[in-house]
Amino acid sequence: MEKYYSLILLLLLVSCGKNDSGEKETPVIKPESEFTLKDKGWDIYAAGEYRYGPSIIINDDGSIDAWFSAPGAQYGGWKALYDKEATHTAQGITGQNTVAQKFTVGIPFWSIKVISPNWHNSPCGFTFNLYRWDDDKMSYADVIKQSPVATGKFKDYKDGSKLGVSNDDKFPAGAYLWVLSEGLTEQSGVWLSQGAVDNVISYKNGVVLNGENWNAAWSENPASDDVFWDQASYRHSTDGGKTWSEDMMALLPTEFTSDHYSVCDPGVAFWNGYYYIGYTSTENIAGTQNNVYVARGKTPYGPWEKWDGDTWGTDTKPVIRYDGDPEYFGAGEPSMVVLNDIVYFYYTWNDGTFATRVATVSAKDPDWPKNLEYHGVAMDKSAIDGADHSDVKYKEDTGKFYAINTASRMTEQGYLVLWQSDDGITFKKIAEIRNNLMPGIHNCGWSGDRQGHIKPAVQQYLSYAYGIGSWGMWNTRWVEIKW
Repeated sequence: MEKYYSLILLLLLVSCGKNDSGEKETPVIKPESEFTLKDKGWDIYAAGEYRYGPSIIINDDGSIDAWFSAPGAQYGGWKALYDKEATHTAQGITGQNTVAQKFTVGIPFWSIKVISPNWHNSPCGFTFNLYRWDDDKMSYADVIKQSPVATGKFKDYKDGSKLGVSNDDKFPAGAYLWVLSEGLTEQSGVWLSQGAVDNVISYKNGVVLNGENWNAAWSENPASDDVFWDQASYRHSTDGGKTWSEDMMALLPTEFTSDHYSVCDPGVAFWNGYYYIGYTSTENIAGTQNNVYVARGKTPYGPWEKWDGDTWGTDTKPVIRYDGDPEYFGAGEPSMVVLNDIVYFYYTWNDGTFATRVATVSAKDPDWPKNLEYHGVAMDKSAIDGADHSDVKYKEDTGKFYAINTASRMTEQGYLVLWQSDDGITFKKIAEIRNNLMPGIHNCGWSGDRQGHIKPAVQQYLSYAYGIGSWGMWNTRWVEIKW
């Protein structure tokens, strides 16, 4: 049976959960832990280039540092031979059809590759030939009569692959022509973009394309063809989040190491002269089986040293390695609080059940990631539909730890869940907040000082991504908190 609030609790506008018997149960909020949102706030990012999972620090001077998950990029410093911002369409290559592109590189280079679609992973393939174009008096027909300097044959490649030729001793600087031919099926193809590019001329069946270019890129040095999914962006504000510095991509994955595929879900704290940034990544290309990683730097935007399993270096290794069912998300989404020289290290654990776990370590230990002591489940969220990660803070006037996460994420009914703990180890759900939220809310974070403390009389903030519809098309909201 539903219980009734007193008048003061009604003003908190929290909703009901359920107890173990299945009856609805009103979460209890003590007056000192009242949490509401001032209003609906304002957007600090518009949909199109998502930012989510923020970590927010209020500095002693009142300025704000904030880190977000941001879209990734491609390894290797690939130099595009097309307008990346232009409209592009996939073009098939079959039979006697050929596509080609003349380009000039002013330095020795390692590789030239095209970006190739494959509709529905169907049978496909083609031949890639690279020719020198040493004399401006030569015609297209003259060039392709030469022997190619490199050839590659490709069959049944995956959609979006980068395909071409490489030379570990590097191709000399100069002008070149690459040609795709012998398309095996109509699913063999390459992308075509609108827009002219300096020193680039594209052809189809030997005829110049005006104002269009095939999507190709070259790389000076050896690099994988991989796209990393996410990176951590950084921004600074001096006016309470109304205006911000330009985005800086502060922390990227390290190619060919354990975090090769992603840097996601940043959680930041500062102690002993370093900013420590925890994040999520994986060694599994499927995006599951995630682990938790940590880097440190002297500034909020790096440069960073990553934990390598033994010390701070460049060969990245997890600080929390997931050992559960590889079909699930795994571990990640860290949050840190420092109190009385103890680091409280929180992270998601999803192996079919869903929880936030906690470990602790001495803040005086310079190599603390190797000495984390696990304390178990801090918050069991398995019974909360659509819950995501928790961001934890310590409130100095109450002497308690608080955590917040979204639930019914990415839906019209999304809301916030508030947790409380006396010791930072075991948390109890105390409230649900449903007012002044945008539809489709997910992956929230809230502010504290550099050690994750909420100080009395200091304005605090909540931020989250939101949006209903296409994946990744989210705005990012910024809201003032009232305690």
